[in-house]
Amino acid sequence: MFDLAFLLAPTFATFLIGIVLRKTSILDDNASNILFKLVHHLTLPALLFSVLPYVVISRDLFFLPLISFILVLVTFAAATLTGKALFMPEKSFTVLVIGSMIMNLSFVMPFIQSFYGDDGLARLFVFNIPNELSLYSIAYVFACKNRGPAENKTAEKLIKSPPLLALLTALLMNALALRPVPIVTAVLHSIGGLTMPLLLLGLGASFRITKHNPLHLAAGIALRMLLGLLLGWWLASLFHLDGLNRAIVVLSASAPAGFTTLTFHSIEKFDREFAATLAASCMIVATLLIPVLLIIL
Repeated sequence: MFDLAFLLAPTFATFLIGIVLRKTSILDDNASNILFKLVHHLTLPALLFSVLPYVVISRDLFFLPLISFILVLVTFAAATLTGKALFMPEKSFTVLVIGSMIMNLSFVMPFIQSFYGDDGLARLFVFNIPNELSLYSIAYVFACKNRGPAENKTAEKLIKSPPLLALLTALLMNALALRPVPIVTAVLHSIGGLTMPLLLLGLGASFRITKHNPLHLAAGIALRMLLGLLLGWWLASLFHLDGLNRAIVVLSASAPAGFTTLTFHSIEKFDREFAATLAASCMIVATLLIPVLLIIL
């Protein structure tokens, strides 16, 4: 227990610092968006290139994206049915569906790195492929369903996604046994090492809770985290995963709701405050849940 607390202390401390910086007005929404952009366009691609070409990829690793895709589809269907059953307003309904189906793997990434190292990160990155694809396909199309065709530039967004391009390139390098030269590897490690601190500061600075319908909020938390956890556990058993692969599936499946809708700045058909509150509430639950799962798994 002490070892776990020692490993996770920097993660919790950096996240709390982000909250304090938000409360003291040192960081605001614009600053947190800049942090996320730095991670998305620079530090996360560097981290991918510094990790994936060097890890040993086994055949059972390729079950991870399949499980991730199943999770996205099932939670999408469950959230759609739940939102209709609750007669939710359209703006809140959109947030419920997208927030439930997209896993905020950025939040669990620091925990996995602290506890499982580069091998855990490599598996998380592979697991994230369908999640990332769904962000710019299913989620974006659903959010834009009442918009004109000019808003639906999903293919362009996928092609221009630096983390996705870096992930696919790094996997190809691994398959071909290509490695960056030592000096490039050193630079990549240095830049990639900024990913976790910047992510945690950005997540902390984005953390806010406002008053919303408690039933709608509870439904979002249950769909994303409770249903995700149960599905992840069941799918890991169904595909006979064990050890690290099983841990990554369960932890990722129970990840908080993402800030996905907050990144769709051109779309007005959703409730941004509900999106922020749902994401923040899920992060509170995840802060309590993830250490317990790390002990159990």
